[in-house]
Amino acid sequence: MNPTNVADADRPDGVVDPRDSERVLALFGSIATECAAILTSNDDWSMSGERATQYSIDVDIDAACIGALHAAGFAVLSEESGVTGPDGSPLGEAPDAVVVVDPLDGSTNAALGLPWCANAMCLVVDGVPTVAHVLNLRTGVAYAAVHGRGAMRNGAPITVADPVGLADAIVAVNARPPSTFRPRQFRGMGATALDVASVAGAGVGGGFDAYIDFDDDRIGVWDYLASVLIVEEAGGVVADALGRDLVTLDHAARRRPVAASNAALLAELLEA
Repeated sequence: MNPTNVADADRPDGVVDPRDSERVLALFGSIATECAAILTSNDDWSMSGERATQYSIDVDIDAACIGALHAAGFAVLSEESGVTGPDGSPLGEAPDAVVVVDPLDGSTNAALGLPWCANAMCLVVDGVPTVAHVLNLRTGVAYAAVHGRGAMRNGAPITVADPVGLADAIVAVNARPPSTFRPRQFRGMGATALDVASVAGAGVGGGFDAYIDFDDDRIGVWDYLASVLIVEEAGGVVADALGRDLVTLDHAARRRPVAASNAALLAELLEA
């Protein structure tokens, strides 16, 4: 991948230059590993009481994740805590450089002991996703990408699967598909970050041919943005089912992401 190094000699200790993709990726990996350790040691599966479907572990992992990102000098857009500056103060809108974070995607899976939950982080600079990392917090499988430099799984380059049509595709889905949806097979896995990222690695070691969200605008940018960069860098294609820009820094915005190994399959999915 050979990310670009940029010296940050004039930055405070611990602060990472957002242009230094190698250090950003290393930071993301370190934070995700700590999040996995917190999850592994957790024995409290109570709800937080702050909002519906939020577990206490969501809040605990969020605190560790955004605390480390703030210490490295980053503003953060997190599912759990909104948009905050490097000093932790709330911001009305995201700045030019911000890390979009889902601290624990698939928390219900985690609560059930299912090994399909993730930490996902994506650095966005001037509206462009530049560095992405998605870690399966149960299995340790890590997907990563740097804009323009390809995608990797556990340090090895990955690509999407060879092109197939919908009738021959195995598709990850979010929400119940309509009765007219007829791929070869489909799976509802319950963690969008991993569902989409797995499309990136299907050509090397397994994964899905595609992913589609059938829900009614419930997916936030933290759920998919890191994985979108990973899929695109692996040679896949991604779109919103309603034609909207998937890159948004509006915490309230919702999208319906669709990802595929090839443009023809994406077109079939968008008609589904």
